[in-house]
Amino acid sequence: MGKRFDSLVFPGGKSRAFTLSYDDGVVQDRRLAEIFRERGLKCTFNIGSGLFGHKDGGSLPGKPPLNLSKLSLQEAKTVYAGHEIAGHGLFHSDLSGVGTPLAMYEVVEDKRRLEELTRKPLKMFAYPFGTHNADTRELLRLAGYQGARTVVSTHAFRLPEDFLTWNPTCHHDDPELMTLAGKFLEQPPFLPSLFYVWGHAYEFDANDNWQTIEKLADFMAAHGDAVWFATNGEIIDYVNAYRRLEYSADGTYVNNPSAVDVTIRTSMFAVETIPAGKCAVIAPTPL
Repeated sequence: MGKRFDSLVFPGGKSRAFTLSYDDGVVQDRRLAEIFRERGLKCTFNIGSGLFGHKDGGSLPGKPPLNLSKLSLQEAKTVYAGHEIAGHGLFHSDLSGVGTPLAMYEVVEDKRRLEELTRKPLKMFAYPFGTHNADTRELLRLAGYQGARTVVSTHAFRLPEDFLTWNPTCHHDDPELMTLAGKFLEQPPFLPSLFYVWGHAYEFDANDNWQTIEKLADFMAAHGDAVWFATNGEIIDYVNAYRRLEYSADGTYVNNPSAVDVTIRTSMFAVETIPAGKCAVIAPTPL
C-alpha cells in the first residue's frame, strides 16, 4: 500500500474535538447548559439520580453560603436538552469505600433511573470524588458503561487508551485554561486532538466567575469551523468505530462494521471516509 499512516479524523473532516463534563445536577446547571447551547457546544452532565430535587446548601472554604440544591427530575428533561446525561452514582457515594454490593446498587440503580429519563442506554459515568480502583471500574463495565471521567488533569490533548479511566485536560478553574485553549488550536492538523474541560456549575457562583466559562465558550465557538463539538458519549461512539475498522493485509480494503461513518487521514494531505457498514477501497499511496 506504499507509505501510509492512517489516523483518526473527527466528523466534518476536523482534527480537533472539544467536550465538557459537569457534575451533580445542581440548579446552576440551568444557566450553564444554556451558555453552552447558545454557542453550539455540547456537555455531558453527570447526575446522582437519588438526589433529584434535594434541597441543600453549604459553602466552599472561605466563601459565603452557597445553594447546592439539585434540579428536579421533571426540570432535568428540559435543562439538559441537546446535551448528554450521564451517571454519577445514586447518592454520590465513594464507590471505592462502600463495599461491592452497595457500590453495584449505586451504579446500577442510578443508571436504571437515568435511562428511564433519557429513554436510551447511558454510556458515560463520572466517579464521585474522582475515586476509583480496579473493582469500581469492573462494576461500571459490567453495568454497561463505556466511559468514566476522573478528576486528574493531563494538560494534554490525547485520546484515552481506556475510556473507563478518562482523564480530562483540565478543570475550568485551572490557571492555564485559556493558554491550553490556545495550544489546543495550534495542534498539528494531522494529529487528532481532544480538549476536555470539567467542573461543577455551583463553583461559578462560589467564585463569582461565570465570565470564566463564558470566555472559554465564546473562544471555542469562534473556532467551530475547525473543532468538532461533541458530548463524551459521541466521542466514545466515534473513536470506538475508528478502532473497529478492519484492514486487509495490504491495507487496500478497509471495512467499517459499525453504524457510524468514519474518516481517516491516509497522508498529510489526503483523507478517506469509510461509510457505515461498507468496505472502502483505498488506492496505494506512492512513496
